[in-house]
Amino acid sequence: MGASAARASWVQKHKSSGRISDTISTVQNVASHRQDGLISHLPMQVDQSWVLTEAFYGKFLAYFSSGGESRDLRNRLTWLHELPTLSTDGTNTALALAIRASASIYCGAESSSIPLQQKAFKLYGQALATHAKILRSNPKLITVHMISTSVMLSLFEAMQATTADAYRSHIYGAARLIELTTPGQCVFGVLCQLFFHIRTQMAFIYLTTAKHHSMPVTRILTETLSYQDVPVIQRLMSHIAALAQMFHKNTSITALEHCLELETYQRVKMGVEALWTEYSWQALSSNEQLSYVIDTGENVYRDSFTALTVAYFACAEILFRILAPRLSQPYEDSRDPYTAIIACAHYLDPCNIGFAFMRMATPLYLVALYSPKEEQRSEAINVFQSWENGHMSGISALALETIRIRTSQGNRSNT
Repeated sequence: MGASAARASWVQKHKSSGRISDTISTVQNVASHRQDGLISHLPMQVDQSWVLTEAFYGKFLAYFSSGGESRDLRNRLTWLHELPTLSTDGTNTALALAIRASASIYCGAESSSIPLQQKAFKLYGQALATHAKILRSNPKLITVHMISTSVMLSLFEAMQATTADAYRSHIYGAARLIELTTPGQCVFGVLCQLFFHIRTQMAFIYLTTAKHHSMPVTRILTETLSYQDVPVIQRLMSHIAALAQMFHKNTSITALEHCLELETYQRVKMGVEALWTEYSWQALSSNEQLSYVIDTGENVYRDSFTALTVAYFACAEILFRILAPRLSQPYEDSRDPYTAIIACAHYLDPCNIGFAFMRMATPLYLVALYSPKEEQRSEAINVFQSWENGHMSGISALALETIRIRTSQGNRSNT
């Protein structure tokens, strides 16, 4: 067996079995024994950074795509398919550094390795500086590499926040880059997948921080991403963005503004209801069920992306309920969006979809704040707390702090 084949076999063995900490320990032991001369006959030396990146791909980033995503987004390739090529084609060293930084912080958290985490922060700083230099070198040329770098840096912040505002900055930075991107950068739909991820995170950031970033969404979807028939989930996200803007407007509005808000509310509500009918009919026409209940009483969904989509329809329902009293608009719906979101979270949690589960942040955040049932609010908060102790401490810290502040404000207003 040649050196490269032996290396690939070794990594596959350790990637598919045991904890990442075991893999890291093995790498360190190999390096130590080589220095001691105990196993000098080995044909090659294992590159620790390479192994960390492989572990990051295999253990977490591999699930950036939730099952069923391509059904709606219609991306022919996933971001994961293209990342190895994008990061090693020699055109963007910032992306390679960002991947190494994210891999190191992820594996450092998994193995409780302080040196590895320190190395991650150093790589993160190098990636930031290199990314800024590349962007300044040719502001008119925006590539999928640059967008991928911003998204990867945001994933680093989601795992381990460096500042309170860094996560938002990277997501909004990636959004700005997509605005400037030409259609040729779509890469078999990879950009479609990144755009959806960015939009879901923008909704979360806006609801938690009230810091808005306006995007020419229609132009991006039809021109940059070349959609002729815009996917259901992208149309739904546009409605949620409109509802989020209404959610953050001052409640003391004039009569004219009230009429305009009521008109927008009714238009968006009709749009969401029509989308749900379309989405349900698409499944029915394909002889598929979006979800069903098994003997244990748990909900099972067609696939992970279906569960995620159902959760975002439930988000819209919650925002309708919050906004209706403000507009003196009666709201009646037999569906329980809070229970629907909790059911989706239960289904997705063991599905090993890694970063894709980040997209549940907005639904869970709304449950934590607005569910009328204390046990549901507690369950949503418990999810964020589990993230805080795991691989998504950055994004969970933002959610938990905002929930704490909003809950405190609500308690004061009721006293």
